[in-house]
Amino acid sequence: MPTAYRRPTLGCTRCSTADEAQIVHGQRARTMRLFAYKMTHDSGFAPNPFWGFLTLATCKPGIRRSKCEGDWIAGFTSKALCGHPPGEERLVFLMQVDEKVALADYFRDGRFQSRIPRNDPVANVDRCGDNIYRPLVPNAIETHEFEQLPKGYHGPSQKGRDLGGKYALVATRFAYFGAEALRIPSNLRPDVPRGQSSHGIRTHDSERAKRFIDYVFGVARAPVMARPHQWPRADASWHMHDADVHDLENARVEEASHRSGGRSRSSGRRPRSRRTC
Repeated sequence: MPTAYRRPTLGCTRCSTADEAQIVHGQRARTMRLFAYKMTHDSGFAPNPFWGFLTLATCKPGIRRSKCEGDWIAGFTSKALCGHPPGEERLVFLMQVDEKVALADYFRDGRFQSRIPRNDPVANVDRCGDNIYRPLVPNAIETHEFEQLPKGYHGPSQKGRDLGGKYALVATRFAYFGAEALRIPSNLRPDVPRGQSSHGIRTHDSERAKRFIDYVFGVARAPVMARPHQWPRADASWHMHDADVHDLENARVEEASHRSGGRSRSSGRRPRSRRTC
């Protein structure tokens, strides 16, 4: 179903093309667009589903440049990630792009300061921040106009590719299944590329795309359902994403208690065991 058109941020050139828009009730509206790609890594870094947002600010430069506000993006498992062959991939995350933010603005935005990796990381949730490119000039765009923070998951060899994406995609409506990647029924499954896809593959059947989205949000009990694939099974710091439930210090106390095999001071319960896909 078409949604009310919102002016895209600068650089989102495809949002204004005639074949992607129509007039509904006298207003310009865009057709639903759902894209899927396969993930080779799931470390909580790209995407980063913590602290109330799901963001894609590094890796996948083609997706970050070409996708628009309102678009849906689905990340699926792969053989490289956890042994799933083509046709048997499971859903790691689903997001709707709320904002497309230039990387210089992303670094400065107060909402995303928790995504700057800490100098003294206590837990994986502190280490996997994706806000790692500090602008050196007011309107930084070019690669040499950014400094890469040394504590990030990426090193100098990834800088050019990361900054080639130019934007961070930001979602507040998302479902992240991580290591409990969700099996999608065949009649609801969107189109998924057989291999890696720089821009993702689009599901042109909008009704199937809508049914898939409704199914995912019907299953998800919370925005973040599990730890990332590449985190240790015992690491419960992914709970720290929910600032409304756990403040930072209580979450760190809980994580330390879990690591020591004790009970949580805040809930008195051990985290339930979580299977991987």
